[in-house]
Amino acid sequence: MVEVRNIMVQRKQVTFLTITLISLLLTSIALRPVIIKAPPGTKSIEELLSPKLPPGNETNETGPPGEPNLVLLVSGAAHTHYLRLNVYTDYEAGRWVTRNATAVQRNVIAPPEITVPHHAERDNVTVVSFTPLTGNLFTSLYTTRVEGAGAEVVPEYNLFRTGLRVSSYSFSSVSYTFDWPHLVNLTAGNQSIYLSAPNDTRLESLARGITLGSLSDYEKAVRIARYLAENYRVEDDVAPPEGTDRLRWFLLDSKAGTPYDFATAFVILARLNDLPARLVEGLYIEAIPQTQVVTEKNRHFWAEVYFNGAGWLVFDPLHPDPNVYTPFELSIRGVPPILEPNGTGTLGIRFERVASESGARVEVKAPEVGVIALINESGIHNVTIGPFWKPGYYPIIVNASTERGESIVRFAQVLVPGELSARPNRTAVNLLKSGSEEVEITVYGTGKIDLETDSRLVESWSAIETVRNETKIYVRLNAPADYPNGLHVEKLVVTKDGQKFPVYLPVIVVERTEVKANVPKTLTAGEFLNLTGEVITPTGERPTRGKAAAFISDGNRMILLGVSNVSNGTFSVLARIPPYLEPGTGQVMLYYIAPIGYPYLPGGNVVTVRIRGLSRFSLSGPILTRPGNVTIVGTLRDGAGRPIANASVNYYLDGRPLGGTKTLTSGGFSLRLYLPEVGRHVLTLEHPGSKDYAPSVLNVTVAAVELELPREVEAGPGEPVKISGRVIGIEDAVIEAYVFPEKTYTVRVANGSFSLTLEPFQTVGEKSVEFRQGARVLGRTAVKVVSPLRIEALTKRAEGEEKARVELKVTDVLDEPVEGIQLEVKAGNFSTLALTNGSGIATVYLPVPDEETNETVTVVFRGSTYYLPTRAELHIVLSREKSFPWPYLVVLAIVGVLAGKYWLGRTRREETSGRTVKIIFRDGLPLFRKGEEIELEVECGGEAELRVDGTPLGRGRRFRLDLPPGRHEIEAICGDEVERTAVRVVPSYGKVVVEDYERCFLPWARKAGLNVEELTPREIAKALKDMMYPWEPINVVTETLERVKYGGGEVTREEFIRFHRAMLELTGGECVV
Repeated sequence: MVEVRNIMVQRKQVTFLTITLISLLLTSIALRPVIIKAPPGTKSIEELLSPKLPPGNETNETGPPGEPNLVLLVSGAAHTHYLRLNVYTDYEAGRWVTRNATAVQRNVIAPPEITVPHHAERDNVTVVSFTPLTGNLFTSLYTTRVEGAGAEVVPEYNLFRTGLRVSSYSFSSVSYTFDWPHLVNLTAGNQSIYLSAPNDTRLESLARGITLGSLSDYEKAVRIARYLAENYRVEDDVAPPEGTDRLRWFLLDSKAGTPYDFATAFVILARLNDLPARLVEGLYIEAIPQTQVVTEKNRHFWAEVYFNGAGWLVFDPLHPDPNVYTPFELSIRGVPPILEPNGTGTLGIRFERVASESGARVEVKAPEVGVIALINESGIHNVTIGPFWKPGYYPIIVNASTERGESIVRFAQVLVPGELSARPNRTAVNLLKSGSEEVEITVYGTGKIDLETDSRLVESWSAIETVRNETKIYVRLNAPADYPNGLHVEKLVVTKDGQKFPVYLPVIVVERTEVKANVPKTLTAGEFLNLTGEVITPTGERPTRGKAAAFISDGNRMILLGVSNVSNGTFSVLARIPPYLEPGTGQVMLYYIAPIGYPYLPGGNVVTVRIRGLSRFSLSGPILTRPGNVTIVGTLRDGAGRPIANASVNYYLDGRPLGGTKTLTSGGFSLRLYLPEVGRHVLTLEHPGSKDYAPSVLNVTVAAVELELPREVEAGPGEPVKISGRVIGIEDAVIEAYVFPEKTYTVRVANGSFSLTLEPFQTVGEKSVEFRQGARVLGRTAVKVVSPLRIEALTKRAEGEEKARVELKVTDVLDEPVEGIQLEVKAGNFSTLALTNGSGIATVYLPVPDEETNETVTVVFRGSTYYLPTRAELHIVLSREKSFPWPYLVVLAIVGVLAGKYWLGRTRREETSGRTVKIIFRDGLPLFRKGEEIELEVECGGEAELRVDGTPLGRGRRFRLDLPPGRHEIEAICGDEVERTAVRVVPSYGKVVVEDYERCFLPWARKAGLNVEELTPREIAKALKDMMYPWEPINVVTETLERVKYGGGEVTREEFIRFHRAMLELTGGECVV
């Protein structure tokens, strides 16, 4: 039986382990790793079950494996070059890792809100994999929906993933491009988690050197990409020496690496320039709608940088900037450079990323042949070139254009040799009007060589024989002023001994442009202006198309002012100077941006200007005050909120000049008005301007008002309190109601009336309610919280020889005991008075009748300030006390005493358990004058040991100390609990009064907007009371100070405590002794 039981147990264990292993296997397949490392050391379970593009930088870096393990069919990617798989956030010890991010169980995500003017394109892409995929899916940056994959989204990284094994899925995406002026205006976003970088002075120096002089964050990123592209080379199989950091080796030593190295270097250099950047791994594909085969050879790495208003933008040193708007991309390859007569060749044309509704098409033509092909849709196209019947040099012209006139031209060389052959050293020539270019034509063979042409562009030519049995013809081209701009194919015929060989040379004549504009010499931050101007060439031509962009620079960055179209050479840019510019010298930069393919070069003009800062008052209205003197406090700031110091401020009331003042270093100022009567006024503040700041005027309503409030509102505990009132002097405003100590309500005044409901009060008493606007008190009322009382007899039966002890309890409406209530108690002909104690209990002694009687006891409370009159009739049984034998009584008393002592000790232990040690000073103020006795009490479960400055003074609960002047440490030890505090002994309270006034009161008054350095204590007090600060504590503080500082008097402890409490009330508890 035991043996069978052991076998069953073993089977259960095997079953449990099997289920556990299967669960772990399924979990590893369904969940992505929390941290993905590039390059990883080992493969995950999902990679073993479903081979795919390796995450990160494996042993062969980005080079393709011997047999590609990734084969995809991708279709619909008409505007998509980059398919993302992994995003890496942190570069640690030479490896990229990804921070954990939350996945959301949905297959859709909203595109970002792009606030910068942009162009948007949408793609619906289908991906078919020859090997099932799991984990992260290949999607584009702003994929909005994934279908057919059971996908979930990781919003932080704009990634989609699946726990299933899928062979096909589709996704919808949106991509954004921007016109160049709006890109230059971008600023880096606040993404601090993407700014970590190695602490290396050489790398930081390199990063800063690359971007030195950049006037925008986007320009920094472009410069980094261009620097890497121009100074480093791509090699598929490179590895740093063992023990060498790969990034530093690539940037500082080898200068050769894979796309992983280029992208890693870009991210780190960008972060060292405060650009939030991250590394992305995925595929680079053709941006065409047709189906394309994608393999491991498409594996790629690139960077993404975050910009405000534009989101994440792609930067790739190995490909053209994908963020700049172009109507299409055009490239060619594959045509043989030499064709035999009557022979043909194939030209590959990539017509990609074609903008929707652009009407773009491609025309392929050649001299002598004419139009070879017309292409009306994007994709990869193979075009048959030829045949050419006669020997000659024929350029193939591939011209892609839109309906708006934008165009890109690519040229391919085709040489059809004969007995005489020649080839130019340039496929096409860009010839600047009124400039010159030289073209070298190599003629195979020597002898008498001649050149025939009727081209007006050929200024001269010369021929030189070389030792290599070749003749070099040097042709100088020059475009006359009246020669039309654009593409021209010039025919140059090389002759020798009666043989002729035509050379067709494409020449694009372009012309410089100049920008002229009416720019004021002085600009004011925040102002609007219309910058008008013209675009003109040196020959007087005016471009009919293009755009004009205006920027302003303060020396640190370029700020876009506006963009407008150019029509017949003129433009008008409506601009607003940024309000946050500081005073100083700036530059206005105007640029002409020609359409793609337009035969005019971009032009520009820079105008140096003086910038005046914007000034504006910070003072919200309407301002409400009570009739009389009022102090108005405001600030003068620039457009960025920076204070303007030492500026003149003039003020007027209803158009009448009243005076002027100056701003402080903080930009603050204060002025005093006298408003004797209720009424509305217009206060005008005027800053006349200065050399650095523009003038500013603000009109604000100032109303002297009276509040009609009930003198007192009565309510019960726990009841909401409603207060209604009127404001005489203004119709609509917003004020505040303040209930001590810290409750504030917003009160909206409409048509001169308001209604306010306060939260219930839980205790009786008078609660002060102040109606304020800012620091100005407009009126006060009181809420009187009153409560009815309930009287009950705690003693239902009382016995005594002559009189019996009866206890009565008084509670309020919240069932809380009430102390100090005087009760009139009447029983028959007997009457007496009783007063309740702290527990709400009153004790009376009633006469005992001869016979046991159920006596009716009438208890009356006549009422008080906060408690309503109450009358109660109680029934109490009164009887004679029975006598007991004295011995029995003595024994009973002894037992009772012992029991009571035990119970009292236990109760005290229970009451003190959990109680913390407290040191309580007389009057609650740990500051005493020399010679005064320091009285303190220690609360704890027993007797405490007291130490002063580390010296034991004894044990007890109450202590009296006599300490010398100075600061002393007080320590109370009660069991395991210790409480520490400090006490200060001063020579006199007067010295502390002066210190606290200067240390606490004056800074507080300065914050209130007063220039205290120029005012006496009395003037400060008057100004504060005019601002409706509470007058009682202000008077206490001022009178005490004047008596001590100017009268030479001393203050008692009671007077100092009164002074200190007034200071706390005014400064809000910021001043402590």
